[in-house]
Amino acid sequence: MTELAFLGSLLGMPSIFDPMFPATYATFFGSYPSWMNVGTQGSEPKVMEKNSEDSGDVFVSPMISNLVNIPTFKAEDQAEPKECKTKEVKTHVTPTPQKLKRIRVFDLSNSLREIKEVQIKTITSQTFQRILTAEKVSLLRGTSEKRISVIINLVCQFGGSYASALLDFIVDDFRANFDLAIAWLFAEYALTENYCLSRREAWSYETCLTLLLNGACERLESRDRLFTRLILEAPKITPSVMDNIKSYCCTEEKAFLGINTLKELILKRPHGPHGTEDFLQMLLEITLGSVELARVQALHVTKKLYAKSELSAKIERFALQSLQYLLSDFPPFQDDTGDMEIATEWTEESVNLCLQLFVSLLPLNHKLLKDLAMIYTSTTPSVKRIVLKHIDKPVRTIGMESPELLHLVENCPVGAETLIMRILYILTENCPPSGGLVERVRELYKHNPSDVRFLIPVLHGLHKNEVLAALPYFIKLSPNLVRGVFDRLLLSFRGDHGHSISPVTPSELLVALHNIDCSNDEALMKSAIKATNICFSEKSIYTQEVLAVVLQQLLDHTPIPVLFMRTVIQSLAAHPKLVSFVMTILNRLISRQVWKMPTVWQGFLRCCELTKPHSLTILLQLPQKQLIGIVQVDPGLQKELVEHIELYPHTKMTLPSAILQSLGLHPTGESDIKKKRKDSSTKKRRHSSKSNSQDKESFN
Repeated sequence: MTELAFLGSLLGMPSIFDPMFPATYATFFGSYPSWMNVGTQGSEPKVMEKNSEDSGDVFVSPMISNLVNIPTFKAEDQAEPKECKTKEVKTHVTPTPQKLKRIRVFDLSNSLREIKEVQIKTITSQTFQRILTAEKVSLLRGTSEKRISVIINLVCQFGGSYASALLDFIVDDFRANFDLAIAWLFAEYALTENYCLSRREAWSYETCLTLLLNGACERLESRDRLFTRLILEAPKITPSVMDNIKSYCCTEEKAFLGINTLKELILKRPHGPHGTEDFLQMLLEITLGSVELARVQALHVTKKLYAKSELSAKIERFALQSLQYLLSDFPPFQDDTGDMEIATEWTEESVNLCLQLFVSLLPLNHKLLKDLAMIYTSTTPSVKRIVLKHIDKPVRTIGMESPELLHLVENCPVGAETLIMRILYILTENCPPSGGLVERVRELYKHNPSDVRFLIPVLHGLHKNEVLAALPYFIKLSPNLVRGVFDRLLLSFRGDHGHSISPVTPSELLVALHNIDCSNDEALMKSAIKATNICFSEKSIYTQEVLAVVLQQLLDHTPIPVLFMRTVIQSLAAHPKLVSFVMTILNRLISRQVWKMPTVWQGFLRCCELTKPHSLTILLQLPQKQLIGIVQVDPGLQKELVEHIELYPHTKMTLPSAILQSLGLHPTGESDIKKKRKDSSTKKRRHSSKSNSQDKESFN
């Protein structure tokens, strides 16, 4: 077989040979090589015969004209190679034309062994693998580009296992093989777009890009930007790739990677079948998705993109459209499967989905406040409550110096009053109101004098007379709002020096509550009582000294406030040490004829009842008519007064005889009861002495 192979190779040689060339292959015509037996001969053609035992044809080589003589060895000669070497036998082969039957042309196909298809695939696959792994060698020899070209051409021409092997090789070390991946993508894209003459359907550009993206996503870290770079450098973004990116964005593990890829596509690939519009629309839709992590990341990226003037208009339109969903009776929201479903009612989660994007844009564009207020007026009460809970952070960021915000406060739309009040509360929660904000609120209050709630957030910016004038309206509000009013007015007196000074002092506030005319309004009276109770609950503010000042100021008023005695009793209950001061107040009330003021008179008697025995001296100073009336109402009081007079004898010297007589006392100071007891004991002594004298007479 080896001989035939070499002979076959001679057929393809040129007609002119080097004289020494035949000698190189001469040994292949014998069983063993023997250069010792090589000799020269004439130019006759040489013929090689087979052994005498073999009957066959003779092959004549017409191409060998000056070939040396070739020895022929027999089987017995092979056993003694040394003797063969010593004997040089020159055999001259003379061509005998009459013995030549035919000349047989060498056929190489008869000498080759057929290889099976499985073996061919194995060999070619192994060869391709060696080419793939020859990266270092190609780099050292400067043939890296040629290696990549060979690999890409093989894959694009044959596909199948070549493409799978190349994919596995790239994914195994994506960073090192990134250039190879890009070259493959461009080659597949050229085939897909018919830029090349050959066309193969086994693999397509879309399949190639999708598989590369899947492999990169599995092997690379979630924050590795190589995934984004692969998409950016791809020659074309196909619909399936868009779907893959969207699926990444809707998965918590891949959300960061997908959304940042969208951001780069929006900024760096504005043109093409899928340009900025499509990428931005996908990003905006994610802000309404149900995956919280993806939604938060999408909102963060959208806020950054909003700074681009060419993108802000579309983002605003989408945000406004999302906000307008709140006007619907039922909330449309997108579930995890991507299908639009209709919920039965608005929930906090569904409202937040529609509200988040718009609210996040408010600090970047204050003009959107007007749109928020207009839509707010048409929503249901439940939606309004949820909206008010989600505007804290953007309103604080906007601040009270914003011209758009101040304009909205001054021109509050009808139905948006609660929204404006919530904004005012947020702005003034931790800092005093600015002069501009207070002025806008004053203008708003002038147009809506019946709604005093607007003044509550800016109380520290109002004048004292404005606060006192609005106080009767404040106390008519709900208990929570009234409490809020008093908290703001008394906040600076709690030792918190971080806030501005209240326009009214605690004593002025309590006095003002008593000066409210509520004689003909029972509801207002109850509201005033509740307001005073709030003041008394602030024990650290309304101390004994403050209450003494308040009572003294109220006592000097004419007429005396209706709630005065109630406050006196509450003060005494809070601070029992005020009893002496209260006795002074009661004494002054007698001088002011307190019995002529029915409400105050009732409080006077109640206070006297609570302060006995200190108040007995005060009661004895009442006129006879009033004292008799009291005694008639409370018979036990007469006994207490008499005992008090008997305990303090000097008191009877200052009391009128009429008072003493009304209490059953004589001007001498002896009461009728005591006189009767004295007369009875005198009679008994007289009767006893009379009996003793009679006994003595009878004895004598």
